[in-house]
Amino acid sequence: MNYYSISSFRKIIEELRSKIVGCRINNITVINSHDFLCTLSMIKDEKLLISLNHQHPFLSLIQIKETIPTITGKLNELLRKILKDAFIVDLNLVNDDRVIEMIVQKANDYYEKVVLHVYLECIPQKANLVFVDENKQIAQALHYAPITSSRPILNGLSYELPSHSNMQEENETPSLEEIKKQAVAYYQEAINVHKKEKFTPLYRYIKTRIKSLGKKSIVLTNEIASAEEHLKDAGIANNLLAFQYEKELLNSYLKDNNIALDENKSLVENANQLFKKYKKSKRTIEMATIELDKAKQESDYLEYVLSASKFMNDDELLSLCQELLPKQSQKKKMASIKYGTVLLGNTKILYGKNASSNNELTFKVASKEDYYLHIKDYHGAHVIIKNNKPTNPEKLLAAEICLILSNKSAGEVMIASMKDVKKGQVLGEAILLNYSTIVLNEVRESTVDLLKNNN
Repeated sequence: MNYYSISSFRKIIEELRSKIVGCRINNITVINSHDFLCTLSMIKDEKLLISLNHQHPFLSLIQIKETIPTITGKLNELLRKILKDAFIVDLNLVNDDRVIEMIVQKANDYYEKVVLHVYLECIPQKANLVFVDENKQIAQALHYAPITSSRPILNGLSYELPSHSNMQEENETPSLEEIKKQAVAYYQEAINVHKKEKFTPLYRYIKTRIKSLGKKSIVLTNEIASAEEHLKDAGIANNLLAFQYEKELLNSYLKDNNIALDENKSLVENANQLFKKYKKSKRTIEMATIELDKAKQESDYLEYVLSASKFMNDDELLSLCQELLPKQSQKKKMASIKYGTVLLGNTKILYGKNASSNNELTFKVASKEDYYLHIKDYHGAHVIIKNNKPTNPEKLLAAEICLILSNKSAGEVMIASMKDVKKGQVLGEAILLNYSTIVLNEVRESTVDLLKNNN
């Protein structure tokens, strides 16, 4: 079913004409480089979502609880300059195609009323936003086209409609409720794009650091393997010293074990050189093993926070920037990342989003009567069930949250009474004295949606 066909657009425009004509655009929130929300007067429960993405541009009223901070940039400046505080005079579907003409009125810098025609060209691969003055001349555009193109878009030129797409009618047209449901789902995905665009340095650092740690682990593993080849050198050196007065046994030992000695050094010097190689290799293995464990711990943690970041708001992502980015400077210290909460009936299920919120949740918020869950043998969220006798549905939901926040769709989760959970030496580390396991083969989409909507 095509949610953004010409027949779907007719339904959308019919609703918009009845609801938003006469409204003032109170505020504009730019979600990412091609999606934005308009907050309208006289409409409290819904906001106008306009998407200019190249796959399926569209617009629709949607119900959302709260919005995100706007992204600054060209689109934000353009929309705020022209559309903010403008009144919507009329709205039409032009040329029976996916081109919407929105006529708006706004006072200019001289307090004169100015009428503008806003064209939303919701054509896949060619989506655009063009502002046209009363003389039908282009005043501003999101995407320009040079004079040499078949349809030039430049300030001062006369506006021409895009060529008709000649779309065939759909056999089955989705209902307005279905269209809005699809629009809300798209909005949730758009928020992820918003985070990636707004917090590009953070995501770039995490991914680059994970890649760097992977390369470091390979180098350290090779160093350990190379050093292990010299662990037998101490035994060879002892045998050399043992056979130094028995040449026949010595030669036989060297030949049988394919050992070549440095002819420029004495037997004792060769043995001492082997002892040095052994000691050096042993130190190398010890140090490399420690560094390898550190690299794995850091990499696993970064993988965890990268997955958990999908369920963080902008303030929490700013806190994550301060935690992770080298020499990250902020004018003010952001509040620490708080644990999340979901409800199943009357039972609260709490989950951490990074090491500090895990630590606060488990060792300050949770009580001895609660239950603790954590993905087995992997970095992940601490999840607390605020119930001394959790039901199977509560355990299932909590276990799924553990997997989702570690970017897993299946796996094994440990569950224990808080009485059996002890604090470790590292921030956010928990030691389980006794636990059982929950094995999940898949995670329900409803749980993923629950976490997204809870963000």
